[in-house]
Amino acid sequence: MIKTNPCIDWKTREVSRARDYFEVLLVLSAVTAVGWLSPFGYHRIMGQAYLLAVILLSLRVGRGAVLMGAVLSALLWNFFIVPPRLMFTVPDFDGFLTLGTYFTVALVAGQLTARIRAEERKQRLREQRATVLFQLSRALSAAKGLDEAIDSALRHAEEVFGSATALMLQADNTQLILHPASSLKEGDCAPDFAWKVLKRANDAVSADLAERYYDEAWYSPLRYADVNLGILVVRLREPFAQVTTGQLELIDGFATQIALVVQRDRLRQASEREKILAESERLHRTLLDSVSHELKTPLAVLRSAWENLNTPDGEKRLRLSAEIGRAVNRLDHLVANLLNQNRLESGTLQLKLDWCEAADLIGTARRGIGDVLADRPLSVRVEKDMPLFKADAPLMDQAISNLLINAVLHTPAGSPLSVEAGVEAGGARVFITVADRGPGLPPALRDHPFQKFRRGEDAKAGGLGLGLSIVRGFVLAQGGDVEVTDNPGGGARFTIYLPLATHDEIPSE
Repeated sequence: MIKTNPCIDWKTREVSRARDYFEVLLVLSAVTAVGWLSPFGYHRIMGQAYLLAVILLSLRVGRGAVLMGAVLSALLWNFFIVPPRLMFTVPDFDGFLTLGTYFTVALVAGQLTARIRAEERKQRLREQRATVLFQLSRALSAAKGLDEAIDSALRHAEEVFGSATALMLQADNTQLILHPASSLKEGDCAPDFAWKVLKRANDAVSADLAERYYDEAWYSPLRYADVNLGILVVRLREPFAQVTTGQLELIDGFATQIALVVQRDRLRQASEREKILAESERLHRTLLDSVSHELKTPLAVLRSAWENLNTPDGEKRLRLSAEIGRAVNRLDHLVANLLNQNRLESGTLQLKLDWCEAADLIGTARRGIGDVLADRPLSVRVEKDMPLFKADAPLMDQAISNLLINAVLHTPAGSPLSVEAGVEAGGARVFITVADRGPGLPPALRDHPFQKFRRGEDAKAGGLGLGLSIVRGFVLAQGGDVEVTDNPGGGARFTIYLPLATHDEIPSE
């Protein structure tokens, strides 16, 4: 927290202190001693010396002490300096004129000096208030969130005003909620009175400041652009009648700064909600467009094959049957991806971990995608003595299948694919890698390769952009991870990592 000047001295001194009167007595005594030792003919010069002393004293002491100094200096000059000494004499006309001029100059000098000092005091208080608000603004700007900003502001206020504080934020149209950073407890505040103050802030500003004072506390509304945000409560150290306007204005300044932070946070939240809604709308449109496009092709194949399936040509019926099978597999893959993505996002995915063998998982995934790999050379290499590991077999089947289909969709026809399985160096994890010899990961996907509905510009038709997202979701659910790297010699490598758990003995299965 930024260091502040604790407890500003709000009182503007109007009454001179005892030290001021003592200082006047001391100076005039010294001037009198000098005059007593001077020759008799110097009494008029000593009058000017008294006047000079009073003017100089007016620069240091208060108005009352200056007035006392003017009267006392005239008496001392008349009694000790003007001949005959040690007695009061009635001055002549010139003496009265000199004495009147003397009093007038002394009183005017004292009054002007008092005004200058009072104005200096006010300027110093304004400077202190500006410094306090500047430090508060810096503290609020450095805060990382709304709660931290409010906590910093309340601690800041407690240092400045030397009293407990509280902040009540408006949650709805009928309720004020006490912020946890408040040092005043809920029983120390008056929610009903705070609500009245907040509602009264909508009207013209009342000239009666006491309408915002209750139970030794000052209630300052938090408002921004005619919007009520809450109430700042500051427990005052002295009675309300002794509180200066500057102190109340500074409390209101704190409320204004806090209101800016609260409103800024609400605008940020509203902006984030708008972004989320816009992104949701974009994903919704993307999903509809993708699903519509992906459904259109296999449905067209099914319709065409159905219309021509009654041909007497047996060879043609076999060919149409194969086309129907491929279209059905494509639809099945599409629907499965949609359902799997929904399971991941809704949190309904339930794991069934069991001991699995890498070669079995790869073989099942390869058979599950049918003739997708018909024209692709596929090499499978599993490390010798590859241990069993815990995994959800159906989820791993779909994850490996999606990686193989993804490789087919993003690589040229006839290019080779490879699948490897083994144990990572150190023996903590097992891995299954699907690599291709295609163009590699597009630059647009390198930062977010597993984002939903993201596909490369050169990708072939036949996907929604959900495959990699589902792979990562399934693997993360099993405590693993997925990484994508460049394949040495060209292409991309997708590696699934799963934790390796040891077992006492190999299951009989």
